[in-house]
Amino acid sequence: MTEKEFTMFLNNKIKEDENFIRITFFEMRIKENLSKKELDEFVNTAKLKLKNLNYKVYCNVGEKYWYNGNSYEVKSNELMIAIKIQEINE
Repeated sequence: MTEKEFTMFLNNKIKEDENFIRITFFEMRIKENLSKKELDEFVNTAKLKLKNLNYKVYCNVGEKYWYNGNSYEVKSNELMIAIKIQEINE
């Protein structure tokens, strides 16, 4: 995956739902045809980019997260869950 393809993929994910991003193993290994090494590089780069865009990122299977008042866990088929951190203005 080139840098341009990476940027387009991530931007499309953000456009789909700015507050909640789910990236699955299937879409990256099968649809995008990434090798194991490319997959690891993608996850590391996406994680950093999303954190810089004010997302809380979850990548570990079984890791718990809250979204819309409900508790969830990262599933084995999910590479990454990213939730936009809402700023509270007082």
